[in-house]
Formats: sequence, structure tokens, C-alpha cells
Amino acid sequence: MSHDTEFHVHHDSDAAVGRRERLGVRLLIVADGSFLFSMIFSYFYLRNLNVGGNWLPEGAKHFSSGSAWMVAIPFVIAAISHRMGQADRKTRNLTSVVTLLVLLVGGYIQLHQMANMPFLLKDDAGIVSFNGAYASNWVLMAGTGVFHYFLGAFIALGILIRNRNTNLPPELDLWRQRTAQSWFTWCAIAAVLTAISLSVI
Repeated sequence: MSHDTEFHVHHDSDAAVGRRERLGVRLLIVADGSFLFSMIFSYFYLRNLNVGGNWLPEGAKHFSSGSAWMVAIPFVIAAISHRMGQADRKTRNLTSVVTLLVLLVGGYIQLHQMANMPFLLKDDAGIVSFNGAYASNWVLMAGTGVFHYFLGAFIALGILIRNRNTNLPPELDLWRQRTAQSWFTWCAIAAVLTAISLSVI
């Protein structure tokens, strides 16, 4: 049995299909960007407002500035790796594997941070809450990172499978790579913006 997969034939040209697919991803990026920028705005608004010292209450712990960059760097490496594979078809299988592995490692780091948050409070009844506005904002931004890692790893896995098992028209393959690059580039930009924000405690 052959492992090759014949790609679905569209009635429109490959370029038209590719442009539509990338437009869909870019609209997702616009929506995701609006959400991210609203969180960054909230982060600095609440930090500067600091009503009653509740941004970071006395004695409250927080993550170091470097921890945010530990989560951002894998996104940057993944975007660079995918672009290298896009530029050189011969290395595409290797760069696809690197992109997927880097995103999986970064996702693990993000989940590990979320599992070891230093700012949780537990009252006498055993109810857990976040200690301060910084903690609440951090959790929202970390959740965005998990979403980006999950979707990025899913896309990277799809690209890896298609690189190995699909007979895809060259023009549609080019558009597929460009569409994925749009998402990986956005994730890298979003991660850097988040890391810069979280570096200001």
C-alpha cells in the first residue's frame, strides 16, 4: 500500500486557494493579537494603578524576568527554523522536525511554570487564590502561551507529515509554507512582547 496521499483538487487555482488559506490564518492572528494587546494593556494599567498595593502584595512572590524569556525563545527558534526550511526544500524535513521539537519543549516549559506558580495562596478552608493582580495577569498571558504552543505544534506536526507523505502541487506547497510562516512569526512576536511585558514587574 502506498503512503502517498493525493491532495484534494480544488476548482480554483492553487494560488487562489493558498491566498484564501493564508487570509484565514491572518484573520486569526488579528483576533489573537487584539486579545494579547488587551492583556498587555491590562497588565500595565493595573501595575500603574496598584490600588491598595494589590499589584504585588507585600511578601508576594513572582517569577523572575528570565522565566518569561525561557518561554519566548523557543517560539523565535521555531519561526527561524521554519523559515530556513521554507528557503531550502532539501532541509525541509529536518527543519520541520526541529520546529516541532522546539515547540514541544517550549510548551513543556510553559506548562511546568504554570504547575509551579509561586504566588498561590491557600486559606484555612483550602481554597486557592492568586496573590495580587500581577498573578492574575501572569496566568492569562501564560494561557495565551499554551494556546500558541498547542496550535503551533499541531501545525508543525501537520507540515512534517505532509512533507513526508503527500504529493502536493509546488505552488500550493509554497502557499502552505507561507501560511504556516505567518503563524510562527506571529507567535514569536507575541512571545517577545509578552516577555518584555512580564520583565517589568
